[in-house]
Amino acid sequence: MNFLRQEQPAGMPHISIKLLRVFGVTGRPEERFRILPVMMTYVFCIVVPKCFYGYPNQEIAIIGIAELFFLTNSFCGMFLLFLNRHKLAEFIRHVRTFSLTVLQESPPAVVQHLTTQHDFIHKITRIYCIVVMFAAHFYVLTPFLSTLYAFYGTVRNENATMHFALQIEENFYGLQTRTTTSHYLLFGMIMTPTVYLCAFTGTVKTVTICDTTIHCILYFQLVQLKLRIVTQDNTFRQELKTVVKMHQDALNCASLLESITSLVLLLQLILCVLIWSSMLLYFTVSGFDLNFISLIVLFVFDTTETFAYCYLGELLSYESARIAHIVYKSGWEQQNTYVQKDLQLIIARAQRPVGITAGKFCYMNMVQLGIIVKTTYSFFVILRDLI
Repeated sequence: MNFLRQEQPAGMPHISIKLLRVFGVTGRPEERFRILPVMMTYVFCIVVPKCFYGYPNQEIAIIGIAELFFLTNSFCGMFLLFLNRHKLAEFIRHVRTFSLTVLQESPPAVVQHLTTQHDFIHKITRIYCIVVMFAAHFYVLTPFLSTLYAFYGTVRNENATMHFALQIEENFYGLQTRTTTSHYLLFGMIMTPTVYLCAFTGTVKTVTICDTTIHCILYFQLVQLKLRIVTQDNTFRQELKTVVKMHQDALNCASLLESITSLVLLLQLILCVLIWSSMLLYFTVSGFDLNFISLIVLFVFDTTETFAYCYLGELLSYESARIAHIVYKSGWEQQNTYVQKDLQLIIARAQRPVGITAGKFCYMNMVQLGIIVKTTYSFFVILRDLI
């Protein structure tokens, strides 16, 4: 796992930067064409078969549509990040400058908080990547094992029907993947790397948004800590200009983050409702089988992803607004006029809403998560009544 090793300086989303470079989002300009084979795989191995070759029955159609929504969320989300690669490069420059400034010019307590939280964020991100890797192995290997078990059953019982379990439910360009062994093996050879690519793409998108959001939360925490130290030492005259600049840099990073993730989160919000309602519909019309387990895995990951965006978005808004509260409690009324003006500037900036939005229509927070759940249930009831 040397690819996920910890890098310096502390305070930067190094794992996200390295993962995005695989897709050509970060890195040298000539590497940007790496996104092309990824999107071609999505179109020709997922979209075309699922949309134009039909399904054998209603249950499999529900599974196929749910998978299409889930994979579209991953691949199109990554493509939207690719389209915002210039803003992402600017964000990386901002966070590098911010981190180096904090490490070189801040008190030891601030530096220690930065390095400690950076280590924690790195560990959590690394664990998530490892968990998804094992989930991808399950998704790839389980259909083959199920097929081998079914084959063993048909050998022992001549009247048993052979069942080929597919990694992704689709009719692949007219191949008889559900009944013919040679077609099934060919399909497996194509879909095995495709499934791993799907898992990797979704992981990079999720890690990028969560990692960058957590780092922006950390930047506002550093501003808060610096304000507390300045208040405790009563060094407003010497340090306040630095605090104002530090706060403005954190706001700039948050603004760039919102601009980069806005369309990605709008897509997430829309497709999350479709994914959840499709999966719930399948859970009500089908029994417990391999497809049920596979959809449970997708359901858990999609729910975790949406919850993470809403929770981190609310935490980002909270930490940004908390700066105004800390300034108000700092005894600003006892300072001279020039210090009061700078403190008023910090309060005014901190009172502006900060967070990540879904297409600038709404902020991603826990209230929005409740709205998504209610909308999903309403949509699910409509689909259930129609079927």
